[in-house]
Amino acid sequence: MLKQLIKILSIVWLLLGINSAWATESDSVSLQLKWQHQFQFAGYYAAKEKGFYKDAGLNVTIIEATPDTNVVQEVITGHAQFGIGTSELILNRHRGDKVRVLGVIFQHSPLSLITLKESGIDNIHKLLDKKVMIEPSSSELFAYLQQEGFTEKAFKLEHHNFDINDLLAGKIDAMSVYETTEPYLLKQQGRAYNQFSPRMGGIDFYGDNFFTTDAELQAHPQQVEAFTAATSRGWRYAMQHSDEIVQLIYKNYSQRHSIEHLQFEAAAMHDLMQPELIEAGYMNAGRWQHIAETYHKFGLLPENFDVEPMLYFPNSANDLKKLRIKLYYTAAGLSLLILLSIILFRFYRTARLNEAKLNTMFNNAPLSIIVLDAENRVLLWNAEAEKTFLWRAKDIVKKSILIIVPPEKHAEVEKVLAAAHKSHNVLHHKNINIKKDGSEILCEWMNAPFKDKQNHSGFMICMARDITEQEQLKKALEHAAHYDNLTSLPNRALIFEKLKQSLETAARQRTKVAILFLDLNSFKAINDTLGHEAGDILLTTVAQRLPQAIRESDYAGRLGGDEFLIILQDINSLENAQRVANNIRNLIRQPCVINTETVTIDVSIGISLYPDDTTEINALIHQADKSMYQAKQVHYFHA
Repeated sequence: MLKQLIKILSIVWLLLGINSAWATESDSVSLQLKWQHQFQFAGYYAAKEKGFYKDAGLNVTIIEATPDTNVVQEVITGHAQFGIGTSELILNRHRGDKVRVLGVIFQHSPLSLITLKESGIDNIHKLLDKKVMIEPSSSELFAYLQQEGFTEKAFKLEHHNFDINDLLAGKIDAMSVYETTEPYLLKQQGRAYNQFSPRMGGIDFYGDNFFTTDAELQAHPQQVEAFTAATSRGWRYAMQHSDEIVQLIYKNYSQRHSIEHLQFEAAAMHDLMQPELIEAGYMNAGRWQHIAETYHKFGLLPENFDVEPMLYFPNSANDLKKLRIKLYYTAAGLSLLILLSIILFRFYRTARLNEAKLNTMFNNAPLSIIVLDAENRVLLWNAEAEKTFLWRAKDIVKKSILIIVPPEKHAEVEKVLAAAHKSHNVLHHKNINIKKDGSEILCEWMNAPFKDKQNHSGFMICMARDITEQEQLKKALEHAAHYDNLTSLPNRALIFEKLKQSLETAARQRTKVAILFLDLNSFKAINDTLGHEAGDILLTTVAQRLPQAIRESDYAGRLGGDEFLIILQDINSLENAQRVANNIRNLIRQPCVINTETVTIDVSIGISLYPDDTTEINALIHQADKSMYQAKQVHYFHA
């Protein structure tokens, strides 16, 4: 049976070796562009031509688009594994297309409307009754027009043929363009123009987001992570070596645009991407939520549409998935070791006559095996035990096993061993052990006593395995599932669970609980001015200040974006909750230095009180949210 097991283990290791070899081969995937080859897609060309995709184990085919290409459908139907889309991907997600945004290239969308100076249309409201071309997937432009008071019938919408000559010839009055492309053509011909960007109306969307599908991410998580990382690397290279990539595009991909035109694109994209401040691919969940709220404002999305499921953050959810996979493999490996230990255990009982074979198995077993006498002194100590505890067999034999146990745990371990000797049963337990170098590890033990001729337990076989890494993985999984990746505060799921527990405790003890709903004022303006990395630093600083204003029995969590929730247990009165809110506000108002810039920010706080306001959890949250919104309106009114 042992020979069969060894043969099985050999086959398993062989298969693992084959899988490892397969992992080094390149996976073939396709990227569907949203338009024809130009500098707009420079990062993808750089990732392919400089070997970044190849280094990640990917063979990427880059597919050029036509005016009729529906990029989302190409990816949804599997004709391409990755695509490039606008912020309208939120609407696709709402309609049931399981798209997953992997990263953002343009921090500000390049979509704009332009008119010729000579047309006299120098104000957006002069588009009334005019002929306007707007390309597909441009809902942000329609939102901008709607915000300016236009209805669908206020202007004549023409089919977009992507020909700037129609504007130059006066066939149309206004045309949607990319700031990175068409303005160059107008300047080439010496034609002055007016440009109307949605940002002029406060609508600031992301642009050129690369994405995949939930199904692709679930089926090939490592492939998606590799593509995302290599793409970011490609964009970083492209923006740092724009002249080189311009030449590469002109030589290998398309001569539709001249060298000068491609250089114009690169310069215009620099302003939209801000590569010195923001890593290519970086995106902020709070800003995506703001985009969703803008869509809702114009009737394109339901209220409170949650963007989190459509966003991919490899350092949080994907890392959690990787941790689970690693833990599963660890568990599988440990199962094999346990099976082997059981076989060794039986072999030891039935094959005592074959001492040479037993010694070979004992010394080469893949887990620590220790034989103790009736006084718990070490009789035998195998090679794996030497590796695990760093004690040589010749140095620890005849010494008490308690030498590898912390002094404060001696009594507990002695009790376990005595119970095993007395009951003659195999006992399992976990405890901290000390290696010879003084470091601590957590081990799982199986203690198997053996009887002598007088039916007494004369010696004991102890099998140990180091489970320190396994326990750390479990803790990492728990932390990733319940704590916010950026601020390390409890996340939405955990803080709501704490709220539920707090309300149950308050109901039993007849005490009061206060909920404080926090929303930072003008946070978006700081994000837009200093960059989203600065915004993240500010959020982290706020999160570090919140615990200073509350007791250890209270809770602070991040709901998402710039929203936080505070739970004050046994608060007695609304006045006490208001005092805490004032302390929080004063702490948050303190200046914060970010990259040599001194930033101050205010916060709007809404309060609800259990059971005075209501006893139902959702109603309490709604009341606090409503109170916060009223406070924010007062802030903006006075501002």
